[in-house]
Amino acid sequence: MTDLLTRLPRRPLWTPTLLPLLVLLAAAVAVFAVSLWARTTVVILVRHAEAAQSDTGDPDLSPVGEARARRLGPFLQDALAGRSVDHLYAADARRSQQTAASVANQFKLPINLLSSSEWAGLAHRLQRDHHGATVVVVGHSTALQGLAAQLGAGTIAIEGDDHGSVFVLVSPSVGQARLVRLRYGDGGPPKAKAAN
Repeated sequence: MTDLLTRLPRRPLWTPTLLPLLVLLAAAVAVFAVSLWARTTVVILVRHAEAAQSDTGDPDLSPVGEARARRLGPFLQDALAGRSVDHLYAADARRSQQTAASVANQFKLPINLLSSSEWAGLAHRLQRDHHGATVVVVGHSTALQGLAAQLGAGTIAIEGDDHGSVFVLVSPSVGQARLVRLRYGDGGPPKAKAAN
């Protein structure tokens, strides 16, 4: 009888303990991956404030635009209710940089300048590098409209005299992006055009 027992194949003793450890490790990795994947990205699109009349192609803000731009940082601080802005981008035009300065001062951030050639790749950059972050982008109406479309928000309408709209794009990892339009600074909503 002892010969029969010695001839049976032996299983290593570490197999029963290794399997539960591997299952626990896989579960921990899965929980970590889901927590990274499930973060919501917030992209705030702001058109530059009112520009001054100028013969140059790169005017400064007008006095009205300066007053509006000063309100942007505190407005976002209040609207975000305890959350901060993590990254700030602005077109390389002076009026966009001057509008973004209030946000930079409010949240102690550098302004990342965007040349006209960099706007095409900005949506991909935001999705890749700033997943789960809050990002403010200040620029021209056409650049913001293109960025919103690339980020899945569809078409946003920005009238020529509308410098007070702020578009908040909330993009969860799962589901479709949601867009909210807010207003800041003087003046009410854009006036409706009269029908002819």
